Formats: sequence, structure tokens, C-alpha cells
Amino acid sequence: MVSSKYTKHSENREKRRVNRKIKRLKAEMEEIGKQQVSIRQGQKEMRERFVEIESACDQLKKETELISLASDKVQFRLNIIFKILKAREEKDFGKAADLTF
Repeated sequence: MVSSKYTKHSENREKRRVNRKIKRLKAEMEEIGKQQVSIRQGQKEMRERFVEIESACDQLKKETELISLASDKVQFRLNIIFKILKAREEKDFGKAADLTF
């Protein structure tokens, strides 16, 4: 038969072991919770940054379209100027006059 003193000592040792495991698991869970909060904050910041980048991209697209339209207008004007100069060079002043108006 096992003595009750030995059994109690063994039970106490087992309880202490279980309590240490519980404390360790609680500490790990707390650390995991902090990491999850940090991850969520990082994800929120990344979403906000993505929205900012998307907005800047849209703005750049609009500006590019405006520049393209301005470039087309400049090219059109240059073509007319070239035709006027060519008409004057060929002494076709009637055609040059038509192109200037």
C-alpha cells in the first residue's frame, strides 16, 4: 500500500506542473493576442495606403489624359503652321490665307 504522504506529495507536484503549464499557456496566449493586434493594425495601415496609392494612380491617369489631349492639340497646330509655311514657300498665298483663319 502506498502511503498517503507520498500520494499527496505526488498530487501536489502534478498540480504545480499543471499550474506552470497553464501560466505558460496564458503568457503565450497574451503574446499571440498582442501579435494579432499588431497584425490587424498593419493590415489597416496597408489598406489605407493602398487607397491612397489607388487615388494617386487615378489622379495620374487623369493628368496623363489631359497631357495627351494638350499634346494632340499642339501637334494639330504644328501641322497647320507647317502647311502655312509650305504654302508661303510655294508662294500660294491664297492657301496660306485660308489656313490662317
